[in-house]
Amino acid sequence: MFKKILLLTVVTIFTLSFITSAALPVFEQPAVVTTCGQSPGALMVKMICQQAGVECEQKDLLTAADLEGSNYKTLIVTMGTSGKGMGAAGTNMNQEAERINALIKTAKENGLKVLGAHIEGMSRRVDENDAKSIEIVMPQSDALIIKESSNEDGFFTEKSEELDIPAIYFDKNMEMGEAVKELFDVQ
Repeated sequence: MFKKILLLTVVTIFTLSFITSAALPVFEQPAVVTTCGQSPGALMVKMICQQAGVECEQKDLLTAADLEGSNYKTLIVTMGTSGKGMGAAGTNMNQEAERINALIKTAKENGLKVLGAHIEGMSRRVDENDAKSIEIVMPQSDALIIKESSNEDGFFTEKSEELDIPAIYFDKNMEMGEAVKELFDVQ
């Protein structure tokens, strides 16, 4: 049992040590998570944040007006799209782009840090909507949390270094909680 715990600890430390060169900011609670493209990633982020002890609400159609006067300290935006999700929400990628750009602008004006998240793997990097989602969120983020399988081609590593945005990578979903703890400095 001790050997398994030690091995898991070493693997987690090694996995989470892959952070790009820019300094990783500390994010504050409470957080709110939304999606740029109505993929289910926001729900996963909320659940993992809560398991990691980070106060987080999920609002898939969060607007800039929702941030005005709120007590949120961090905005988390998941990247990657779902045509089915956008259809069910009655939106499209152009409307999502407008909503997210306004949301991030308002967040920054109100002192919130922005955490970009791509946590659903390469299945959320297959078309122009996915690319647009990433193009909107990534350059406006203060840091990134990226699933290794989303970065198989090194895209996020290269782009985060080019933009000087720190990124933390995780391999398995169960390791995402450790990355969240590190980002929010939760013991």
